[in-house]
Amino acid sequence: MALLNIYTTLTSFLSPTATLWLAVSLTVLGSYLLYQWLLPKPLPGIPFNTEATKSLFGDAPAMSREISVTGEFSMWLAHQVERMGEPICQVFIRPFSKPWILVGDFHEAQDILMRRTEFEKPQFLIDGLLALGDWNARYKTNDPTFRARRHLKQDLMAPNFLNSFMGPFLHSEGLKLVKLFEAKMKLADGRPFSVRSDYYHAALDTMVHYAFGGNIPDSATDPQLETISNMRPSQIPPASKDEPVIFPETPISPFLAAVHHAPDVLEKTTIAWAPKLSFWWWSQQPWFRKIFSQKEQVVPKQLDVAIRNFEAGEVKTALEHHLMREKIAAEKQGREPLLNSHIMVDEIFADMIAGHHTTGGSMGWVTKYLTGYPEAQSKLRDALYSAFPEAVAEKRFPTFEELRRARIPYLEAVIEETLRLTPFSMTREATEDTEILGYKIPKGCQVFMVNAGPGYLSPSLPINENARSPTSKAAKRRPHWDESKDLKLFEPERWLVTKEDGSVEFDAGAGPQLGFGMGIRQCWGRKLAHLEIRTIMALVVWNFELLEIPEALGGYAGFDGISRQPQKVYVRLRKVNFW
Repeated sequence: MALLNIYTTLTSFLSPTATLWLAVSLTVLGSYLLYQWLLPKPLPGIPFNTEATKSLFGDAPAMSREISVTGEFSMWLAHQVERMGEPICQVFIRPFSKPWILVGDFHEAQDILMRRTEFEKPQFLIDGLLALGDWNARYKTNDPTFRARRHLKQDLMAPNFLNSFMGPFLHSEGLKLVKLFEAKMKLADGRPFSVRSDYYHAALDTMVHYAFGGNIPDSATDPQLETISNMRPSQIPPASKDEPVIFPETPISPFLAAVHHAPDVLEKTTIAWAPKLSFWWWSQQPWFRKIFSQKEQVVPKQLDVAIRNFEAGEVKTALEHHLMREKIAAEKQGREPLLNSHIMVDEIFADMIAGHHTTGGSMGWVTKYLTGYPEAQSKLRDALYSAFPEAVAEKRFPTFEELRRARIPYLEAVIEETLRLTPFSMTREATEDTEILGYKIPKGCQVFMVNAGPGYLSPSLPINENARSPTSKAAKRRPHWDESKDLKLFEPERWLVTKEDGSVEFDAGAGPQLGFGMGIRQCWGRKLAHLEIRTIMALVVWNFELLEIPEALGGYAGFDGISRQPQKVYVRLRKVNFW
């Protein structure tokens, strides 16, 4: 308005040519001032990349260039913290929005996730989960619905469900995987081959059993085992010993395929500039409807079966446990139970998607690190054989009961070290004006707990202890482990402690770890995931040596979606003939 008034006043005294020049000059000046006003605005005092503040798009182009090559968002975040050399910094990703705050200190991240109620699940992640419908993880922590939905699942991580219902199935699935690997090994005749999809199939079968038990006959592993078992060596094209064998993959049922591909929708929605609009557009597309129509065709029918079983007094599957908990809650609240509802459908379908995608990737990572570190692999196999001398003497596999009861510190350490080296950053949103490490953080800022850099995979950065929050200062802390060692190396011994009597114990708190998150929103299914990884990987290592593979098929590159997944999982197997 001020420029317009100046223009109006001056043009009354100027010639047409001068008026034109004035109009052009004021337009240029106005555009420049508007451009300056739209540029990223750093929060005071927090380190940032000065070059990013000279572009409307901030750090976004550099981030896109790196991620297009690596696929690793968490690593890009870590690089920014390392570049700034400070435990907190800011980046500018979304134009005309507040900067993202990156926290590169474990204790402060732990404090934010566990104790500081002004930090909540961010709206962009909630919108990214739109495809999962009315699922508990889409509610804010302070919403009573979040706790009520979690209450439906309170029996499902208890020992009875895990050890009686899930455990025997996991052991059976692990033996199928061993049989499939052995068949591939014989056909490959010393050549490497990929097992990435095999782990996903095993995890998919696990989540189908979790949800429906034997009420649904679908399996992802069985068709692969049948196909590979019927192949002949003559069907494998000849090639060099380092050339991987590409085995055929048998199609799985439409419903299992839908569960397998649904995470792609979540990932696309989460990273979209306008998640809600993008989700609406994609929901109109045939490929989207093909995936989620399977949910509507299959899950309600399984819910009907579960209701009949529950009313007959049978409570075994996760879905049947949901029904039991809903009835108990309804009786306490003096209302009718909502058994045949979309809530039951959405909750169980979302559990299946989340559980198979993350755990399948984790088993792939364990395989990669054991392949790349043969000494650790040998130590793990020795630990397994020592734990089950009767199984060795009787020339058999350890049973599930033996596996679950055994204390095998090195196995726990292998799993924990794998989680440490495959980080996935946690995010929270400030729901009010607050502070982090003494810096003012306005309401609405997205805060990323960066666990792929300093304090996790490289030495911690110096920090002003007086700048920590009151809850962080008051919290009991354990001393840092030895950061003089290379923290990027796979070293399970980091998680082991030797007692005075010489015994070795696994210590889950030995070092910084955010693998399953922290606080009330930490991964609800972590106990099931751990049991699955522990059972299946023990059987794989019991039976096979994971031999060296060509450099082109190895490495530890991943890509970030709803979890960090390995880009490649190749093995060259040799059967262990210890008997």
